[in-house]
Amino acid sequence: MNRSSISSTSEKETLSLLWGCELNQERPTWTFKPQKVGKQDCVLLLSTISLGEKAKEEVNVVEILPSASQDDRKRRPLTLASLRASVLPMVVLGLEFSPPVTFQLRAGSGPVFLCGQEHYRKKDGKQRGGSKTPS
Repeated sequence: MNRSSISSTSEKETLSLLWGCELNQERPTWTFKPQKVGKQDCVLLLSTISLGEKAKEEVNVVEILPSASQDDRKRRPLTLASLRASVLPMVVLGLEFSPPVTFQLRAGSGPVFLCGQEHYRKKDGKQRGGSKTPS
């Protein structure tokens, strides 16, 4: 999906980009990694998960996979949505994830669309509130 830039009106040091991905039989997993480099904090704000118009009348289960670190090996995938075209074709969420995060279509053939925003905040390396006086 195409990325579009949305500038935040509250802070000049904040940038939000529209984000989306499609999960289907050919591509059942998608890993979100930040696009920006440098001293910036990034979070993924996941807002909706919805079935595409070509989705079959079947249950489509979307889950988030735990990271591959050794501490997380005992953790199981977490189901985010269980969708069916005639019953629940879309869910509205307000979830925030720290990257990297991997989404997986565990059941169903899709297409399932995930939509949200990449939210970048510049890390503050400056001291605020202080003023220098000439000596």
